[in-house]
Amino acid sequence: MDGSQFPVRQRRPMVAPEQVARVARKETRMDGSNWASGRWQVQAGKHDEFVERWTAWLSSTSGNVPGFRSARLLRSDDDPSTFVSVSEWADSSSLQAWKASQGFQEGLGSARELCDNFVGGDFGVASAIDPSS
Repeated sequence: MDGSQFPVRQRRPMVAPEQVARVARKETRMDGSNWASGRWQVQAGKHDEFVERWTAWLSSTSGNVPGFRSARLLRSDDDPSTFVSVSEWADSSSLQAWKASQGFQEGLGSARELCDNFVGGDFGVASAIDPSS
């Protein structure tokens, strides 16, 4: 047999290149919201106190600033000393107003003093998958 008796099957990509952009556009929702996020490495034995301080800090500072949408403090299932915080803001000016508000630096410092490491930053939405949209 020389192989000519069997049809050659060409492999097609799962998604054509022109469809990738279309799929990405459908999944991406640039809603203008801004996010503040931090990764906190909390000292051993200080986890409960950290959660209390973080909650008090966000509760006392975010509620007085227009544009605040929500905040979450997540704890790693793999390492109970690792936390990630995320807060959503209507726009950049709301986020910056929160950072300039009375008590922001004090609350941030109070939470940070229980940590061995902290990395924070501000973010905008690059992509969002939302099944309800």
